[in-house]
Amino acid sequence: MSTDNYSVLFICAPHEQRTEPEFLANRGFRVQILQEQDGWTLSENVGVHHAIVITATALDQQSDGDTLVFPPEVPVLILDRLVNLPHSSSGLVTALEVSASPEQFLKTLGFMIQLKSLYQDLVNSRIASQNLQKQLAANLKSFEQHSGLLDELASRDGLTGLYNRRYLNSFLPREFERCRENTHELALILFDLDYFHELNRSAGSSYGDFVLNDFGARLTTAVQQKGTCFRFSGEIFIVVMAETSIDQAMKMAEKLRHAIRKKPFSRGDESRVISISAGVASLQKHRPADPEEFIIMAETALFTAKSEGRNRVSEYRSVADSDLETPQQNLRALKKTLSRILEKTRVSTINSLQLLAKDIGGETNRDHIDNVRQYVDILGRSMNLPGPIIQTFKNAITLHTSIRFLLHNEMINKEDAFNSDDRLMMDDFPYKLAEITQMFEYFSHERSILLYHGERYDGTGYPEGLKGDQIPLGARIFALVDALAAMNADRPYRKRLSPEEIIEELMNGAGAQFDPALVITVLKVIKNETQFALPAEQVDKAIAHVKANIEDGTYDK
Repeated sequence: MSTDNYSVLFICAPHEQRTEPEFLANRGFRVQILQEQDGWTLSENVGVHHAIVITATALDQQSDGDTLVFPPEVPVLILDRLVNLPHSSSGLVTALEVSASPEQFLKTLGFMIQLKSLYQDLVNSRIASQNLQKQLAANLKSFEQHSGLLDELASRDGLTGLYNRRYLNSFLPREFERCRENTHELALILFDLDYFHELNRSAGSSYGDFVLNDFGARLTTAVQQKGTCFRFSGEIFIVVMAETSIDQAMKMAEKLRHAIRKKPFSRGDESRVISISAGVASLQKHRPADPEEFIIMAETALFTAKSEGRNRVSEYRSVADSDLETPQQNLRALKKTLSRILEKTRVSTINSLQLLAKDIGGETNRDHIDNVRQYVDILGRSMNLPGPIIQTFKNAITLHTSIRFLLHNEMINKEDAFNSDDRLMMDDFPYKLAEITQMFEYFSHERSILLYHGERYDGTGYPEGLKGDQIPLGARIFALVDALAAMNADRPYRKRLSPEEIIEELMNGAGAQFDPALVITVLKVIKNETQFALPAEQVDKAIAHVKANIEDGTYDK
C-alpha cells in the first residue's frame, strides 16, 4: 500500500515512550502526536486525518470515563490490549494486543484505511447516485412539461390556434366509441366559408388568413364549452359536440350562420360580408359505422348545402330519406345526385358513393366490396403489380358494386334466375358505368375496367365481345375476383359454394370465362389461404390441369 499523503493522529499518555510514530513516519505517513498531561479531547478538525491510533493508557486517562465519540468518517485503532471500549461510534474501530508485531500493526492500520476508503467511495457513489437520480427526476419533469407543450403545439393549427386534423384523428375515435358504448348523443358539424377561394384571389392571402383566424375565434366563442373546434382543411372547420342532439346542433349552426352574415370581416380598409354553409350529422340518428363514415356523412350534408345555393345548414339525409324516385332504377336521377353531392376528390367521391349504396344494399354491399378488394390486393401483390395499379382496380370494384346496388338492387336480390329482360339490362350495365364515370375525369383509369369487366376470355362476353388479351388486364382480374367473391358468399338463389366446388368452377371457367393464367395464380393464392382449407394435392391437381390445357393449346381452339 502506498502511504504517501496518509495522515495519522497518534494519541498517547504523557509518560509513554512510543516507537509507533517514528515507525509510521519512516514509512511515509504524516503523523500528528496528541500527548496531553491532564487528559485530552478530540478537536473538531480531527476528521482531516485518515486514521486515529490511540494507546490503551491514553484511553484510560480520557475525561474521567466519559463516553468518547469517535468521528464516523475516521477509522480508530487501539493499541496494547483488547478492551470493552467506553465510547460510541458509527465508524470503524478495532484493537491490537501488546504482543502485536510492528508489521501486524502496520498491516492492520493499512487495511483499516483501505477499507474505510472503499466505504467512503461507496458513500460518495451513493451520494452521486442520489444526486443523479434527483437530476434525472428534474430533467424528466422538465421533459414531460416540454413534451406536453410540444404535443399541445403539434395538435394546434398554426394560423387559427384551433385543434388540427392530426388531433381530430385521435380525438374523434375516442369520443365516438365513448358515446356509442354509453348511447350518448354526439353531433358533428362541418362549416365551410362560401366562395373563400375567390375572396383569397381578390383580397389577397393575407386578408384570407385574417378571415380564417377571425372565423376560428367566432366559432370558438359560439361553441364555448359545448364542443371542440378543429380546422379540418383550408376553409373547412369541424365541431365535435358531445351530449348534443341533432336539433341542438342544427340550431347552433344556424345561429352562427346568421351571426357571421350580420358582422363583416373588417381589417383596415378591407371589409367583406361572408356567408358559411354547414353540414350536420348525428351519431344516434344516422348511425355511422365508424368515425370515418361519420365525417363522410357530415361532408355529404355540407356538399348538399353548397349545391343547394350555399349560405345554409343541411342535415345528412340518406338516399332512403331523400326525395329521389327509386334511384336504383333512375339513371338520370342518380347522375344528378352524383354530380351534386360527389364534387370533391376521387377518394371522397368513392366514399360518398359507397355510403349512398350502403343505404340501398346494406351490409351485403359492404361485405362484397371488402371481399373483392381483399382478393384483388392478394392477387395484385402475388403478381408484383405496383401499388397505384392495385388501388385503381380496388377503386373500380367499389364503383362497380356500389353503382350496381344503386341501380339494380331489386334485381340482384331476386331468388329466381335472370329472365331475358334482366339479362338485357345487365348487358347494358357496363355502358351505364362508363356514362356515369365520364362525368368525372379522374375515373379515366377505372373506366376501361368498368366497361369491359363483363367480357369473357373466349370472346362470348359483353359489351364488345373482346377475346383473350384484347380484354384489359384490369377487367380480366376484376371478372375473376368478382366471381370468386360471389362463389364464396351466400346469394338469394343459392348457398355459398364449398371450397371443392369453387376449385371446380375456376377450373371449368379457365379459358372460357376467365384468363387461364390468372386462374393458376388464384389457385396458388387459394392454396396458401387458410380460409379455404383445401388439401394442397387437390389444388395442385387443378393447377396441373389448367397448365396442361394452356400448353396443348386447348384454350386457343
